Amino acid sequence: MARIDFAWELGGHTGHVTTLLPLARALKERGHEARFFLKEPKAGADLAGMADFVREGAPNWVGPPVFESPLNFGEILHNFGYADAGSLKQLVDAWRERLWLSQLVVANVAPSAHLAARTLGIPSLEVSQSFHIPPQAFPSPPLRDWEPASRQRLEGADRRVVSAINEVLAAYGVKPIATIGDIFAGHACLLTYPELDIYPERGRADYYGIPYSGEGTLVPAWPKGRGPRVFSYLYNYYQPLPRLLEALARLDAPTLMLCRGYAGAHPGGPILVSDEPMATSRVLPDCDLVVCHGSHQMTAQALLAGKPVLALPTQLEQFLITRRVVRFGAGLGIVPEMPNPDFASALSELAANPAYRRRAGDFAGRYGAHDRSRALRSIFERCEAALRPPPQAVGRSSGQMSAEKTES
Repeated sequence: MARIDFAWELGGHTGHVTTLLPLARALKERGHEARFFLKEPKAGADLAGMADFVREGAPNWVGPPVFESPLNFGEILHNFGYADAGSLKQLVDAWRERLWLSQLVVANVAPSAHLAARTLGIPSLEVSQSFHIPPQAFPSPPLRDWEPASRQRLEGADRRVVSAINEVLAAYGVKPIATIGDIFAGHACLLTYPELDIYPERGRADYYGIPYSGEGTLVPAWPKGRGPRVFSYLYNYYQPLPRLLEALARLDAPTLMLCRGYAGAHPGGPILVSDEPMATSRVLPDCDLVVCHGSHQMTAQALLAGKPVLALPTQLEQFLITRRVVRFGAGLGIVPEMPNPDFASALSELAANPAYRRRAGDFAGRYGAHDRSRALRSIFERCEAALRPPPQAVGRSSGQMSAEKTES
């Protein structure tokens, strides 16, 4: 059977691992050999089944950021060694040393692994959400379109990145790319929905929706209270958390809050806070609304359950997803810089105005009946199809996939 390497290069938290692990398990059960190259080798070590796989550190660029607030994906890549062909070639060569025996590379935010696979003639797939998969446009679209940014700056960033990439590809006799999005063209399995895609200009694409992911087992009883039932998933570093807890208490809203790393005093009253993972799929049906950071997975789960969302983003990707939810009409958002945020008004508006629940219900009606386990099966089938040799050996060095387009 085949050897398949799973790669994660950019970003943080264990979500990158939880995205890839179910696919690795399915391929291992089929008899394939699977290995992980992870930006954080210990990430997800406590996940069920992770101990069955070899885990190694992934090559990644370490250096000062070029752009403190990158305006598009080209500027993001500048911060990870892509502005210079010399540094990029070192990164790609490090990936080549790890992947040269692989028969398929499955990546979650690992553009350098894709480039290395191209130079080795190995098929690759990008299995992730939309943030790190820009469309084939030049320049790649602005991420902060509310900030002034000259087209000259965006084009300059992308031009330097594309030039560096093509210099590296040329060193291995591989044909050049025209845009950053070309790295992923024909290789992307988008684990999102058109309404949540932060690149609405993408056009036709392979949307698989979100597959089932790991969750906890805790299903606490709902506290008593006369307000709306609230399920919340937050992190303890969210600075206005005490203010949010006060607002929930004033509304007498029965609240189940999963707060990672929470070590504060138990709020009591209508609020139960736990840092033990809850069985989200079992809690969501009984709540009236969801409060979260606007992470893609939690936001999508809430909308699939027909629940409006109050999103409290702490970083750019979450903010962009929050904007999509707000524009769709299924929730509200509070920006990180908001002084003295009025949580009570936002929560009351979501609970009292049926338009938000109606729009969340529209999303659930459109996608709720979709078999989420089929997304995993479709990607699994696409992986196995990519392992087969292409009809002609000619052109294999470009790393183009032989798999046909798979619908989710």
